[in-house]
Amino acid sequence: VYGKGKWKDFDQRDLLITYNALKVLESRYLLKDAYTLRYIETPQMMFRRVARFLASVEKKYGKSEEEVKALEEKFYDEMSNLRFLPNTPTLMNSETKLGILSACFVVPVRDSMTTSNGEGIYDALRAMALIHQQGGGTGFDFSELRPKGDIVASTAGVASGPLSFMRVFDVSTDVVKQGGKRRGANMGVMHVWHPDIEDFIHSKSGELKDVQLQNFNISVGVYDYFMRAVEKGETVPLIDPRKTKIPNTDWEYYIVKARNYMDEEWVQEEILRELEENGGSVWLDKSRIITADEAMVIAEKERAITRYVNAKKLFDDIVKSAWDSGDPGLLFIDTINRRHPTWYLGKIQATNPCGEEPLLSWESCNLGSINLEKFVKDIDGKQTIDWEKLADTIHYSVRFLDNVIDANRYPLKQIEEATKRTRKVGLGVMGLARMLIKLGIPYDSVDAVYISYYLARFIYYHAYKTSIEIAKEKGSFPAYDPELYHDIWEDAKPIEELLSIAEINEKPSKRLIELLKPAMNLDFSELKGLRLKYGLRNATVVSVAPTGTISIIAGTSSSIEPLFALAFVRNVAVGKFIEIDPLFLEYLRKYELDNPEVVQKVAETGMIGDNPFMPRTMKKVFRTAHEVPPIYHVLHQASWQQWNDSGTSKTINLKTEEPPETVEKVYMLAWKLGIKGITVYRDKSKSQQVIYFGIKKEKEEMKEKKATSLVPSSFRLEKKFVEVSETYAGGCKTCEL
Repeated sequence: VYGKGKWKDFDQRDLLITYNALKVLESRYLLKDAYTLRYIETPQMMFRRVARFLASVEKKYGKSEEEVKALEEKFYDEMSNLRFLPNTPTLMNSETKLGILSACFVVPVRDSMTTSNGEGIYDALRAMALIHQQGGGTGFDFSELRPKGDIVASTAGVASGPLSFMRVFDVSTDVVKQGGKRRGANMGVMHVWHPDIEDFIHSKSGELKDVQLQNFNISVGVYDYFMRAVEKGETVPLIDPRKTKIPNTDWEYYIVKARNYMDEEWVQEEILRELEENGGSVWLDKSRIITADEAMVIAEKERAITRYVNAKKLFDDIVKSAWDSGDPGLLFIDTINRRHPTWYLGKIQATNPCGEEPLLSWESCNLGSINLEKFVKDIDGKQTIDWEKLADTIHYSVRFLDNVIDANRYPLKQIEEATKRTRKVGLGVMGLARMLIKLGIPYDSVDAVYISYYLARFIYYHAYKTSIEIAKEKGSFPAYDPELYHDIWEDAKPIEELLSIAEINEKPSKRLIELLKPAMNLDFSELKGLRLKYGLRNATVVSVAPTGTISIIAGTSSSIEPLFALAFVRNVAVGKFIEIDPLFLEYLRKYELDNPEVVQKVAETGMIGDNPFMPRTMKKVFRTAHEVPPIYHVLHQASWQQWNDSGTSKTINLKTEEPPETVEKVYMLAWKLGIKGITVYRDKSKSQQVIYFGIKKEKEEMKEKKATSLVPSSFRLEKKFVEVSETYAGGCKTCEL
């Protein structure tokens, strides 16, 4: 099957790869002969290629051949046993001509067609095309562009506005296919003060939701002052960016200093209290107070305010559009910058397409994910977490991702400079749902939220520790300032506070406290001392990405999401086949329920539901995404975000019948819990979906597919089944379309 390889070359670890994983690998990842188009590597050969390439980086740091080979074996062992996988570009492009290994990029868009430093509108378009061509995704903040109808002095005409240029970016994305293998993806951000914000909010809803900006996720950048104004029913200004310095300078510093709110040494507590009581959007570090309200005063003096709008009305528009189409999401700009480790380098305005990487202009980040399912072990018949093994995998995963920065080829010089300045890496997870099932803990429970919280804490601790160890050996990232660097663990909310904000009064079980002790007894103050002594290799170390296709390769559940379905029909190029969650199948066999009738019933809805034949234990543990109450979706995301120096991407799945008020509650709760960005997706809110619940096929279509169907003959094909696309694994639907 694979080139001219012989059977003796077959590796038993290839048996860990499922059929669908193999089809995904064949379609996107495995290398082919350029002339015959035959595959020239197996999955294990792919892992070996990547491990060899990334380990070879150590040579430039003076490591011996033996040390490099030992590290290659460790990298290979982690990947081949599916304990850790890097992001798609690293798997696809290692040791190839393209060579771009990063997944996430943020590109600036200034208010000019082109600029001398390459940051104009069409400079950004060119950068996007180059990044997409080589397998990356891009994020943009379009807030600096002047609003529709504004003056263009050079032509004595009027501006067409940010949305018109977003359409150009969207069409270009359609034209450029990533690495010849997949479509590009974008994040479009507009801040809530922009005069065109209402058009932006509605740009993907109603009649436009299936025709416009299909290659974009869109998010509104909101601030604390705006959210407080929503709560109070107050008005907020819309500001013309052409007439003020808001978008891309540290205007907050000058405004505050001019108003005498700051002295040269420190800020008085009374001033902070006064600002907060007056509804100011405030955050404090060693040199600045940022107050959005003060920004408005300056803007008004400069005649930049175009009009005032009711904050609650604007928020309701956001909610209704998100309920209708899944867009826009929210980015909480103050929260992002308040917990930005290298805040002294500038203000973050945008994220990558799925929101897990808030980045400064031109920065990129490479991602990788640990398969949590692999770290459940049996001790005397009881399932527990193998913390020691997990710590070991974290150690090698961070070293792997740091080496990606050196091995990488960058599409533009600005990206290389910005990326190497901070050396950001993003270690995330997949398989949380499967881990919880193995531990016998329902996803929608306080125990599960505690596990998320302390797993995140443990991973951050050991990733941070590894970054210090690498800095001791290779040096800190160039922009590292030991005094100004912000340790995000210092302002992480306790788990008890998160539950209190969500108005949940339950306590975790005693068994759980015992299980989590290794993650509870970690000394972060000791780590800070080591950081100050030896430095830090990476500005950020953790990022929870959606995982998508790599979770299919790993044969586990997506990211921190619950299972999206227990049994379903997957559509692939060669036809259809039934896919049953392996843990669910184990339980069916345990209770002697593994017969076609039972599976067919589950496949009709993707969930157990009120099936009277299913034991109560199974009904509690095998809860799917649409069965999990929204509040638990949000709590899991908030738990991971507390111990995450980047962002946490998660989809809050809603049933079709959920009202807009649910979206409103989710968005407000996310802000209060300290989440950096939030996205909802209500089932059937788009006409084109990657997962269909109970879709009945026409007889002619069924007849056409019959010859290639891999669905057992005992299944009645005219019945309604849950159907998913070839690469869907749960999580972000827009990115999978």
